[in-house]
Amino acid sequence: MTKLTLIAILSFSFSVACCQQNILVFKKRGQDIHRYWKGSIIAFLLMNKQWQKGEITKIQNDSLYIKPFLVRYSLMGSDTVYYDVKGFTLADIFALPNKGILIDYIDGQFRISRSGGHVHFYWIKSGLLFRIGAAVYAGLNIANGLIKNNFSISDNKTQLLTAAAVFSGGVLLHKNYKPYLRIGKKYQLDILKISD
Repeated sequence: MTKLTLIAILSFSFSVACCQQNILVFKKRGQDIHRYWKGSIIAFLLMNKQWQKGEITKIQNDSLYIKPFLVRYSLMGSDTVYYDVKGFTLADIFALPNKGILIDYIDGQFRISRSGGHVHFYWIKSGLLFRIGAAVYAGLNIANGLIKNNFSISDNKTQLLTAAAVFSGGVLLHKNYKPYLRIGKKYQLDILKISD
């Protein structure tokens, strides 16, 4: 009976030791934001500005391996296609997507999905709405003046300056809007070693 108990304890200890795995930790100024482990879904931007997304299959000392996949939806249901496992070092990772940003397989590559409300207030945050609105306002103002044959810049200076200011604000918003969190001084990506 003691041999059987000893074997059971050793096999249980061995299985628990084998189940331990390394964890990928995303931090903001040293505070954990998110943790990833084997089986987690991760999306990240590489140094060459290409997005990658997949299921983590392995985390090592300075690298991780993912199995990219895409889900195709149809009237008959959904179909998941898995691709070959790819390996990346932590130095290859430029950024991780910001909260609320969905990375999806679009037109043959992984990209930010701007449909379905996944990028909340994208049109405002990126300044696109302000740039389009200012251009339309200035264009209509100029077109109305030309149609009435009384257009002069001095008479429409206030309207054109307002349009230019709103357009400039949209350009500044676009310049500062980043749908990703860049790895660097503020954000870090570390591997927490639990097992060798």
